[in-house]
Amino acid sequence: MDKTDNSAAVREILTERGPLLGKELAELLPDLSHLALWQACFSDDDIQISHFASYYLRYDIQRADQVRLSPSVLRDFLSFTLMSLAGQRGQVIDRQVMLSNYHRSVSQSKIQIARTIMTDVMGNLTQAEKGTMCAFIAGDNAYFLGHEEPRRVEQTGQTVSGSDIDIIIVHDGLGEDSVAMIERTILQAKAFYLRAPQFNQEVDFIVKSVDKMFAQFAYSNIHEKIASKIAYESMFIAGSVQLYSTVVEGLDSSGVKHLIEEDFERARALRQTAMRTLLHADPDMLDANTESLFFFSRERLEFQ
Repeated sequence: MDKTDNSAAVREILTERGPLLGKELAELLPDLSHLALWQACFSDDDIQISHFASYYLRYDIQRADQVRLSPSVLRDFLSFTLMSLAGQRGQVIDRQVMLSNYHRSVSQSKIQIARTIMTDVMGNLTQAEKGTMCAFIAGDNAYFLGHEEPRRVEQTGQTVSGSDIDIIIVHDGLGEDSVAMIERTILQAKAFYLRAPQFNQEVDFIVKSVDKMFAQFAYSNIHEKIASKIAYESMFIAGSVQLYSTVVEGLDSSGVKHLIEEDFERARALRQTAMRTLLHADPDMLDANTESLFFFSRERLEFQ
């Protein structure tokens, strides 16, 4: 089928079933590639597009550290975009509320896992030590975009339940023994939440000094940019509120907050250019560069 036929097939389904997510349309039209389906929806003026994701900055190491928006074009289409027809606006609003609440609920469940882990960590610290560290999360869950789509971890080949749980711990003078205890405790929790079938969650973490955190605000290489961006989008979960506030204030006083927001605007413009390119791409002969505009390199295993 060409794009016109594909769009007609989408309109027929929407007429029968009402507003649908990209992944729901993909299940009903299995012969269409994700890109062909995306093109069918985005090239037809009769198909109304409603996004409900919050977008945030991402650095793509696989593409010369280029700035990107997350969710990717494909993830946004499959999980955070409703397609509908004229006269279905009320249904769109109802579904958006339901789906937004679902993603918030998933995110809150993952955030609670992070808090449970940090409760175990804090239980092994003295009162004085608790005042010298803070923990926060970042990524999908900080924006309440957590999802449960099965995702294969490239390093292990194991399939996990959706979004990572990313925990960042910053401390001001904790001793080596205490830092080792924190790392050991979280590693044990990481193994448990990954293997327990009722969770099947991927927990990632890093422990760093506040001096290192502030040094990363130099924002001069990809690693410093990622660390700064994570602090920018963070959500506090444990420890010293005062130390966390110091980190957040450091983002502003160093000028990094402004640089991140500039990069976000650049990423937004690049997203618009990428979408125009994708509209005219041949879905049956997709080169690696054009494919990378559609989804991130680490998502390749998810969408195969």
